Order: sequence, then structure tokens, then C-alpha cells
Amino acid sequence: MGDMSWNEFLSQAKQFLDISHQLGDSWMLQEKDMNEPNTFLKFSQKIKSKSGELINVDYHVVYSVSYQVPMLFFQAHRSDGSLLDLDATWQCFMPDSKASELYQILTQMDHPVLFKPFMALHPCRTAEVLKQFGQPSNNQVLTFISLYGPQVKLYLQNAYGLSP
Repeated sequence: MGDMSWNEFLSQAKQFLDISHQLGDSWMLQEKDMNEPNTFLKFSQKIKSKSGELINVDYHVVYSVSYQVPMLFFQAHRSDGSLLDLDATWQCFMPDSKASELYQILTQMDHPVLFKPFMALHPCRTAEVLKQFGQPSNNQVLTFISLYGPQVKLYLQNAYGLSP
């Protein structure tokens, strides 16, 4: 429990997508090509910053080959299409965190499938966090999004937890 293979990630991502469709949610499975691991989950939403500015956010749940866990990437755009820089992202998503803590949590890096700069929640402790559950999760991708998503204003409906 905690780490997973690419095939487990893909299978659980597809199960998560089925639940999303049953709930009328708008998650999608993006497939760049048939090579491993070039498939990821995608979700888009609009949020308001503290200043009231409308921000478009694209979230991607990607398989980390190095850490063998799901990893959350996201891009946040202003209404004029410009990307939020690291400081603006911190202010929008994690305003109460100290800068020294943020460098360990949130980083900018190339998306492993799209090869474009995205913000990412660092995966170094993901396997450890997922292992802390007493009962093994039926879907680690769902558990991961439930735990890590709220850190960047990505919330799942409670009904996701009721799915078999």
C-alpha cells in the first residue's frame, strides 16, 4: 500500500473516471499516446483569488515513475490568459503557509507528459501518507485526490467516498 505500478495507476484512474461520470463531474482521461505513462486525469475549474480575481485552474493527476505514486500538477491562469507565477500561486492557494514550508510542498517543474512548466505538489512523502490508512484503499488515486486536492482548492464531492 502506498506505492503503485503504472498499470495499477491506470486501472484506478479509469475507475475514478467512471465514478466521476456517474456523479456528473467533469474529470477527463487525457492520453497523449499509447506509451507508458502518457495518460493522466484532468479537471478544470474557476476559483476566486482573495482579491476577487477569477482564476482558471487545470489540474492533472499524473503517474510519477520515480516515486511510483500519483502526483498532482496544476496551472493557474488569470482571465487574460497569463500564468500565475510561484509567489502569486502561493498567495492564491496557500496564503497561510510559511515560505520555508512552501518550498518543500509546492514547486514548479516540467509536466512529465506535456513537457511544459506546471506547479506540482512534491511527491516525496505521498507513499508514506497513503500507507498511514489502517485499511487499504480500494482506489489510491481517489484517496490521493481526496487528501492532496484540498491543498490547492480541488475538492471532491462527498459522494466519491460512497462509491464501492
